[in-house]
Amino acid sequence: MSRSQDEVWSVLQDPSSWEAIGPVQDVWDPEHDDEGTLLGYSWATSIGGKQYDGTGETREHDRPSRFVIDLDAGEMAGTISVNLESGNPGGTDLKVDLDVRSQGMLSSVFFPAIRQAIGSGFPDQMDSFAAKIDG
Repeated sequence: MSRSQDEVWSVLQDPSSWEAIGPVQDVWDPEHDDEGTLLGYSWATSIGGKQYDGTGETREHDRPSRFVIDLDAGEMAGTISVNLESGNPGGTDLKVDLDVRSQGMLSSVFFPAIRQAIGSGFPDQMDSFAAKIDG
């Protein structure tokens, strides 16, 4: 992408930039620290006709190279990790990892289908995420 690491970092502090990554579809009620770092948010998704509401909490942030958010929606949890590296020429290379797991007995029965639904859309989500960041 053509933006610097600092510019990409700034975009990651906007809670709407996390919408449409993995299970996260809608984001609201963001919390930031005094320096403007995103600390968390509420989120929701609908998978297979079931609504999941959850929270996202920043677990790790190392400006401007790494940002990790833990997701928890009761029956489903996960982690979104974003690593930023200086690219050529003056841009930023972005690596996004998503880990989603079941946390409940009922959801574990349906979780293979949930994981498939989330995983099949991930490449397109990353294209949209990169487009949001690149502006």
